[in-house]
Amino acid sequence: MSGVKCTSKTIYKNRYKKLWIFGAILGCALFLSGCGRVIHNDYESMRTSDSVNPMVTSQTSSFREKSFAADLCLPEDTKAENKRLAIETAGLFDLTSKKTLYGAGLNQRVYPASTTKLMTALVALKNGDPGQRIRISERAANPGADAQRLVLEPGDSMSLEQAINYLLVFSANDVAIAIAENIGGSYDGFVDLMNQEAKAIGATGTHFTNPHGLHDENHYTTPYDLYLILNEAVKYDLIRKIIPQSDYNTMFTGVNGDSKSIAVKATDAYLTGDVDAPEGITVLGGKTGTTDPAGHCLIILSQNAKGNDFISVVMKTDSLEELYDDMNSLLEQIPN
Repeated sequence: MSGVKCTSKTIYKNRYKKLWIFGAILGCALFLSGCGRVIHNDYESMRTSDSVNPMVTSQTSSFREKSFAADLCLPEDTKAENKRLAIETAGLFDLTSKKTLYGAGLNQRVYPASTTKLMTALVALKNGDPGQRIRISERAANPGADAQRLVLEPGDSMSLEQAINYLLVFSANDVAIAIAENIGGSYDGFVDLMNQEAKAIGATGTHFTNPHGLHDENHYTTPYDLYLILNEAVKYDLIRKIIPQSDYNTMFTGVNGDSKSIAVKATDAYLTGDVDAPEGITVLGGKTGTTDPAGHCLIILSQNAKGNDFISVVMKTDSLEELYDDMNSLLEQIPN
């Protein structure tokens, strides 16, 4: 009898164990089928997944966009609302109130020409030191017959700070190449850093193929992206110090160890005094750009009488006169 009792208990325990296992499996199945579903995907995988709840994806994307854009003016097209202006491919951004005061074609793809050099300066300072030496290679010394340049010799050298002064004040293409080669480890390596930085600051309509802006069909940006680039660049005190200069002259080292000096004037007509800004507006500098495909381009940082900062950009005008007329029309919209 004792053997039979032992067998009955064993059967009961086995049945109970099977029921418990079945219940556990059923519970897991219900959980995985949708009840209490937990999504562990990060944003990048969620964006490309077909299996996640679209509302969750939308909310996550919206949260990221709002967080990223909290300190930025948005690319709003205001041309239709602003009957006083009819400027194409342009923008005016209030950095204090984070408002777009004027926008036309802000997301339109354009060629940046030498406004590219703002990103070159930004990436150089982010990855280099102002005191490090920039040596001129054979390639840098020969940027092209029609390229704006200092006419440097292979083996000349200067500090990165000096190079950025020549880059932004005079728009020197030979210096742009030298900066790229010395800071990026290679020319192409530096261009990769430029594209990485563009993506990091949200300039998703931009692609660079060089550090100077000479024309390439695959080298492009948008007016809004240029705002993002200058907005990021002027966070560096050195860039804010350089861009208001009307001229620049410095001593650097020649290939034979001798001292050399090249004096240059700014390419921005506001800084040279050839064009006056509207009353109450102070132009703090920025970057010009001109090629045949790009037209005449200008992006500047300015201040009103209260000391508030504004960024304005005008792209692809047919002449310098039109460029500065359009820019002054934008600056006249700045409240004082």
